[in-house]
Amino acid sequence: MHLAREAIAACLAGDLGLPVPQPFLVDLPPAWVAAVPDADIRAAMAASLPVAFGSRLAGPQFATWNPGIALRPEMMEAALGIFVFDAIIQNDDRREGNANCLVLGEHLRIIDHELAFAHRLIIGWKPPWQLGGLQGLANPGAHIFRDKLRRAALNFDPIRAAWAALSDGRIEGYASALPAEWASVAAEAAAAIRLIKDARDHIDGCLNEIKRVLA
Repeated sequence: MHLAREAIAACLAGDLGLPVPQPFLVDLPPAWVAAVPDADIRAAMAASLPVAFGSRLAGPQFATWNPGIALRPEMMEAALGIFVFDAIIQNDDRREGNANCLVLGEHLRIIDHELAFAHRLIIGWKPPWQLGGLQGLANPGAHIFRDKLRRAALNFDPIRAAWAALSDGRIEGYASALPAEWASVAAEAAAAIRLIKDARDHIDGCLNEIKRVLA
């Protein structure tokens, strides 16, 4: 399921205009795997699915985000969009000590969404458009941008427009683009698609809950 989560999240982020590296499906042909010189790596690859998820390298100039970096005014819209994105897809893996975000000047790149869309595993889970559904994000350090966004004037209009513009067909395409080799995670992928659609349909509730946890 981790690969499907990465792929669905990357497609969604791209449609929302968020700074995610270009995603790829990566074929692992048996002949290529057999040519890998390291025996342990070769064995692990041989035991894996023949199609993997990958993304374009951001480049060596990018560094990992750290708490000492200031959010410049020109970064604010992207940072807020990322915060909303993570809140809705239930990605709690962009937190203090594990940024999963790269930065170069005012440019950001978000990576690693394999823990997103795991809401079905959470006992007592509440959707992000319900009061208290995002309570965990009210905690300091729960998200790399949380504390910095609390001190800023925020414009949610572009974010609301981007989510509202997602069509059913476009969202469903995220799942239909997954390779046949990943068929075993069809139910989990369908749950991710359902969450995205429901959040789009309740985007005002999601944004109200986000405003509450940032207050």
